[in-house]
Amino acid sequence: MKRLVLSVLLCAAAARAEIKERIAAVVNGQPILLSDVEERVGPELARVMQQAAGAHRDKERADLLHRGLTELVDEKLIESEGSSLGLTVSEEELQRALEQLARQQGMEVADFRQALEQQGIAWESARDTVRRQTLMAEVLRFKVKARKVSDEEVQAAYATEAQNAQHEVRARHIFVPVPQNASAAQQAAAQARAERALQRVKAGETFALVAREMSEGPTAKQGGDLGYFRRGLMLPAIEQAAFSLKPGEVSPVIRTSSGYHLVLVEDRRAIPPKPLADVKEEIRNRLGSDSVFKERENYLATLRKTAQIDEKL
Repeated sequence: MKRLVLSVLLCAAAARAEIKERIAAVVNGQPILLSDVEERVGPELARVMQQAAGAHRDKERADLLHRGLTELVDEKLIESEGSSLGLTVSEEELQRALEQLARQQGMEVADFRQALEQQGIAWESARDTVRRQTLMAEVLRFKVKARKVSDEEVQAAYATEAQNAQHEVRARHIFVPVPQNASAAQQAAAQARAERALQRVKAGETFALVAREMSEGPTAKQGGDLGYFRRGLMLPAIEQAAFSLKPGEVSPVIRTSSGYHLVLVEDRRAIPPKPLADVKEEIRNRLGSDSVFKERENYLATLRKTAQIDEKL
């Protein structure tokens, strides 16, 4: 929750330059301004507006604004519920929350205040944000109860995970970058270079040799060797290609926001599960967190059903 608070504070500073007093939604008679939504997703929105183009940019912007609006609607509903329940945040509780948030950044509260003000965030505004987020956390703790996860549930989850053991692959990679704001000619040249690399591999040259000569990635000198890796560690497009190929197969040219890629898979192997005794508490905690998340979503869904929400985006 404290990380969420910091994210909200930083987003507010990033988006303050362009404020539009258009109403994005009305929740139980209370308006949410478009500027509020833009503040919530400020840094990501700025990146999209700078890097994306055309219909792709419009879709990413719409998705970001919808996500930000959903978060703000939920927050208003939870704040209202807090008032109904008579929950408040005392000055002492607020101070503890600020101290904890500052410690997470390796600072004292005074230094944290100075850092925020240097980014254009007024201290009173920051205090209000932390108070609101602390109240929301209290409401959720009051309404969403964690349940005890049984040993049988832990064992069943472990058995399922062992049966669906993860795999890792060893792969090589050729990367041809495309600069930000590249011209059509630059993009075409980069794509042509990647296609030439693919044709050389198809013609029988070793992937490692072609990578050394044509890749501009950090592993070029190692013949593009990425070593073994499991899911969640690479760019999604690279991961998808690597885990869909068989050993010895080469991907087609892959386009991402950073450039063009080729992937060769050299090996694929199962990752043996750790003993149950070593992971049972981790599994128990994860199952408990999953349960709390589901209960939270059910609770929010109930609040949404009983509220008057008029979204205008």
